[in-house]
Amino acid sequence: MKSKKIIASMLLMAGMQTGWAQKVVLHLSNNQRVEYNVLQVDSITFTEKNSMLRNTIWDFIEDYPLVSELKNYIITKNPSLLFYNKDYVPAKGGEAWDMYLKCLNAQINETYPTYTMVMPTNEAWAKAKEMLEPLYIYPNRYEDKVMGDQGYNIIRTINDPDSLANMSMEMDIISPLVFKDDEQPADGSYLLTTHGDTLRSTATWDKNSIFNGWKERMSKSTCCVVPEWAYPREMYNPDFEVEIGDGSFYCTGNFTYYKVGADTKAVRFNNSLFSEITDKYGRVSGDDFYYLAPPGPTANPHVEIKLEGGVASGKYDIYVVMVPYWYKMIAEDGLSEDFLDQHYIDSISAMTKMSFFTRIRYNNNADHGKDVLSQKSQTFEYDGTKVDTILVAEDFEFPYSYKNLRYSYPTLLIEGATRAAAAKNGFMYFLCIDRVILKRK
Repeated sequence: MKSKKIIASMLLMAGMQTGWAQKVVLHLSNNQRVEYNVLQVDSITFTEKNSMLRNTIWDFIEDYPLVSELKNYIITKNPSLLFYNKDYVPAKGGEAWDMYLKCLNAQINETYPTYTMVMPTNEAWAKAKEMLEPLYIYPNRYEDKVMGDQGYNIIRTINDPDSLANMSMEMDIISPLVFKDDEQPADGSYLLTTHGDTLRSTATWDKNSIFNGWKERMSKSTCCVVPEWAYPREMYNPDFEVEIGDGSFYCTGNFTYYKVGADTKAVRFNNSLFSEITDKYGRVSGDDFYYLAPPGPTANPHVEIKLEGGVASGKYDIYVVMVPYWYKMIAEDGLSEDFLDQHYIDSISAMTKMSFFTRIRYNNNADHGKDVLSQKSQTFEYDGTKVDTILVAEDFEFPYSYKNLRYSYPTLLIEGATRAAAAKNGFMYFLCIDRVILKRK
């Protein structure tokens, strides 16, 4: 004999297929009587149920077998128990994840204020993990960059990489599922999750697609069971930028790849104030860029930039954004009429060209967790005429993930490449860098 829940589901599906509305009465084993009003609206079936049985989101999760993976996660997952070695959990230990689960538990048991929760079915949960899995390939060992920056060379061990990967994937899935109804914008321009994620539609993704499923109203809140975890790549596997600032450079006690002149500094450049220039030759990020002075009259600067931001395992294209030297002249001396003359700009640019090469320091898990350096890149020449984005590494593959590792990140080494012969042709020994961009492939 089919269970009453299965029969109810069949009736709901019948309403969905034919487009008609009807009332479904479900008699439960405890003699409670629950009425459903089923209505087909734009291929999404909404069901309104009285509050005799279910007042909270958790009431629904407990009763609905198609979201048992979600239920099991909420019940059983305690981040502090998932790791044999806490050294590599995120900043402040496991508290960040613990706190989110505590907040989530409060929200799904709340009757007021009201929430909407997206609930992936078990199949959707499994497919989401399959999609996320390539991003979370962890090594057995890795180099501690924080202690390295203090003069120590420490290799840390991950006793159970699969445990960390599983936790990371499931946190990606569950963290953007809940929305507080009264915190959503009146104009509907974006969605705000209780985790703090802001979701906006793009040219290729509709923010409302995450709700494509069965909606059921509790006494206050709403449950939305979806056959697909339809969040955008930009949220769980984003491109990101590293702006160059005083804290961007990595150097160790036993090896220093930071050699610059005393005049090295951040240069303040107001894009709006100098809009006549930036509209034509390009804007800098954050209204500043970094000037790397030569450490000697004929010496090239070289630095190692922290690629912090959560590099995942997989391929990236890596770019360096260069800034003309004459932007520094404008920032320090003001915008004179000379800079509105293209011939003047061309003459300055011809005498202030730059060249450099790059290498990437990353973990390949081969040398007992110690980072290795990639081969030196080709020499890149920058003509200094405009803000320019230069591709320095195409399809570079990081074999291991840095996401959710507390002390670890790859670095990009940048070294000036000007030689005496090139200097005679207008190439200088300094570099002007705005930011580094990593685009996911």
